[in-house]
Order: sequence, then structure tokens, then C-alpha cells
Amino acid sequence: MLGIVLGPVAVVCGWLAMGRSWNGARPLPALVALVLGAIDTVLAIVALAGTASPGYGVF
Repeated sequence: MLGIVLGPVAVVCGWLAMGRSWNGARPLPALVALVLGAIDTVLAIVALAGTASPGYGVF
């Protein structure tokens, strides 16, 4: 599950690239990294929860 590691890393890198602030001008690549990192983290957690449950899993 590489997404469980890379998702939060992308969120942190995007936030740091935005100047560690939600105010002011936001560069588009930093905002994209932040959003995609959050999506990747949520999908990795859902997939991890699906494999822990009995049955076939989520994906």
C-alpha cells in the first residue's frame, strides 16, 4: 500500500509549497498536490479497511 505513505507526503509537500498558509496567492501545482494527496490517502484507507474485513475487499 504505497498510497498510505505517498498520500500524506503529497499533502505535506503541497501545503509547504503553498507557504504553510491557506491565505494569499496559491500556486496551482501546490494546490493540485494537496488535493490529489488527500484523495490518495482516503482511497488507501478505504482499500486497507476493505482488505481487513471478511469477504473479497473493496477493490
